[in-house]
Amino acid sequence: MARSTAYRTPTRAVADLATERLAAYAAGAKFEHFPQAAAERAKRCLVDAVACAIFGAQFPWSAMVLDEALATGAGGPCRVPGVSGKTLHVPQAALVAGAFAHAFEYDNLRKPGAGVHAGATVALPALAMAQAVNASGKELIAAIIAGVEVMFRIGAATLHSPEHIGFHAPGMTGPFGSAAACASLMGLSARQTAHAFGIAGSLAGGLLAFAKAGSGGMVKRLHLGRAAESGVLAVRLANRGYEGPRNVIEGRYGVLEAFCEENDATLLTQGLGQVFEIERVCFKRYPCHVTAHVPVQLLRNLMTTGRFGAEDIHAIAIEATGKVVSHHNERAPADIMLAQYSVPFCVAIAAFHDPLDPAVFSDEVVRDPRVRALAKAIKVSAADTIKGWGARLDITLKDGRTFGGQIDSWLGCPETPLSTEQLHDKFDRLTGSASKRLHDTLFDNLMRLEQVKSLETLALS
Repeated sequence: MARSTAYRTPTRAVADLATERLAAYAAGAKFEHFPQAAAERAKRCLVDAVACAIFGAQFPWSAMVLDEALATGAGGPCRVPGVSGKTLHVPQAALVAGAFAHAFEYDNLRKPGAGVHAGATVALPALAMAQAVNASGKELIAAIIAGVEVMFRIGAATLHSPEHIGFHAPGMTGPFGSAAACASLMGLSARQTAHAFGIAGSLAGGLLAFAKAGSGGMVKRLHLGRAAESGVLAVRLANRGYEGPRNVIEGRYGVLEAFCEENDATLLTQGLGQVFEIERVCFKRYPCHVTAHVPVQLLRNLMTTGRFGAEDIHAIAIEATGKVVSHHNERAPADIMLAQYSVPFCVAIAAFHDPLDPAVFSDEVVRDPRVRALAKAIKVSAADTIKGWGARLDITLKDGRTFGGQIDSWLGCPETPLSTEQLHDKFDRLTGSASKRLHDTLFDNLMRLEQVKSLETLALS
């Protein structure tokens, strides 16, 4: 695929618009522009996303997406993590990789939460596009940073309010992150990139109906695949001259007005080029919704220090935000996808099983009567003093002893990051079924990505 070389500096009036400023930033991204810390976080984001995609490829909901992609886009230039012996064109590769990465609630995101998933909707579509344009490792890193900087700012500006009215936020923010990264790799001008954003805005979507329907949880995984694919489509159309509204984010009937109950447009460009949002990327240790990480970590720590087991527990009470009560409080999920979205059910799983082992999150454990009984008995309430992903957890044992604790973050957040060894451990857990060459070489090669001249040398399956 040929890169666009055309470039035209936008007029001052147009450049003052937030969409245009973000587009110019993405179009001008160069590896040399970014601090080492941002480049390091971009590599870790890609490492984590690749591992999540390889692990996510095994599930039936992933196989269906792959089969559809192969039916429409086989034989392209892209190898997809977790797919052996088959290649895809860029849009289909982005669709598959994004859906794979989010297939098991394991992929990275931002703290504070903003409805953004850097790995699934930026790093992996960028990896696909980088293969298509024969980009270097440095160019891929720069594209990932550009995509994250754009997408995280859009997410922050929404004040995470789209989910209050039923939109699944990553399906709305993701097309912009994918588009920004892919525009950087294709060499689009600032004007073309702004048009790509305008197109991406009309491709954004995703509903939270699955969270209340008690069924259909598969669609949640598709939202991130479609977001990754939509960014690719938007950029490819913009490269051909297709136009979209160049104020699509902040303008009348744009993203902030159409999707958001409330918003803060000043956050779209605040600190752009000086403050690097990519440093807010955080990495999950447990394959469950991010709102469950604090309660699960608290529970496991209390079980260790208090030396008690699940059978010793009489009652558990969780205080969290109102969103946990309204969106993540399913007591009798129909399948593992809905179980992973439920805080009390994830806590109940963690009481009986090691949550670091992804194998314990299964339909079998969803049917476990012990887990279901404990999940139904857990009290979840909202507390005004709890913010973000924080939570308080109190446990009463059958012998009368009580344990409790409250924290605001978990291991893997920016303020309590995973070490390189801990990230490598997660990578090894998720890629255990992959080829020996991949397992032995890919982590180290991605961690020195800036030295890679051709992505063809990477073992992706």
